[in-house]
Amino acid sequence: MNRTLLQAGLAAAFMTAAALPAHAVVVGPIFSTGTPSGGVVQSDAIDASDWVAESFTLQSAATINSIQAYVLSAADSLDAGQTFTVALYGSKPAGGALVPNLNWNANNQGQLGQFTATYTSNGGWIGQSNLGWSLAAGTYFVAIEIGSADGASNLVLPTGVTNAPANVAFYTGGQAYTADSTPAADAFGLTITPLVSAVPEPSAAALLLAGLAFAGAVARRRVR
Repeated sequence: MNRTLLQAGLAAAFMTAAALPAHAVVVGPIFSTGTPSGGVVQSDAIDASDWVAESFTLQSAATINSIQAYVLSAADSLDAGQTFTVALYGSKPAGGALVPNLNWNANNQGQLGQFTATYTSNGGWIGQSNLGWSLAAGTYFVAIEIGSADGASNLVLPTGVTNAPANVAFYTGGQAYTADSTPAADAFGLTITPLVSAVPEPSAAALLLAGLAFAGAVARRRVR
């Protein structure tokens, strides 16, 4: 068997394996509070001047795929179809507590990323996937805010979450977020998932191994 035939066999095996579908690796959330069951955060309604942020910590670098917050409304019919902002911030120590790393007025300042979410009737888990935000190890804050272009005005964030305690911070106007004195009571529902890796289907992997075995057999025959 000549070298041309060997190269053609290997090329066919690799190309066929690449064309076969891949399946996703099941990866759990980076951070998940679970579904909340308590009241609402101290700041009550999230509006143009009352926002709330919750921290999560990455032990190693990761790419964020999805952020979902558990959001309800105190005026459901008014907020249905209206938008709000989900913002990502770094963190900095301030007075012994972690708060979002803002240099000035919180609106559109110091954000690492943000997206617009739409409140749906009766609320629940609302957010966005396919973010692709790459983050280094460290502590970050996810904030629920009402920006100047948003229409929601009566959002509430249920608490009673105990699965993943985190720092909480409030923005009530002024220059920056401030640390919450009772973060355990005000942690709201939040789930953050990493980007999911795709791996070849078992049939593709088997075909690739078959191609390698074929190459090995040809190499042995050439040595003889």
